Amino acid sequence: MSKLRIYENANFYIEKEESEIPWLKIFTKEAYKELGDLPKELREQLFAIFALIEDEMRRYYNPNKINMASFGNMLPHVHLHVMARFENDSYFPNPMWGEKLRDADLDLPNEEEFFKRVKKALSQIM
Repeated sequence: MSKLRIYENANFYIEKEESEIPWLKIFTKEAYKELGDLPKELREQLFAIFALIEDEMRRYYNPNKINMASFGNMLPHVHLHVMARFENDSYFPNPMWGEKLRDADLDLPNEEEFFKRVKKALSQIM
């Protein structure tokens, strides 16, 4: 199953992770193994993209918390997970990879509008 790519430039791309919560993943185009392997300029750009997505998620979805993760154990390619978390999502307060605690019925605004907002904001800083 192919992932929905919502943004791409010369150095990065952003994909939507299929989930009940808003969840984006930011990838470097070049397959660096560790964050420390990125040149300083790319590391700064990566964290600028993360901060922008976090801000947009907070404004658009009004979550209880934003989670950020970087594992790379199964996919040894630098990428950051950015997730909007809600007290009534299926896993909260556990990580999304943890034990499911309940069936969620989240009433979230349209994700296409969120994607448009992220793309517009990224076009202004990249």
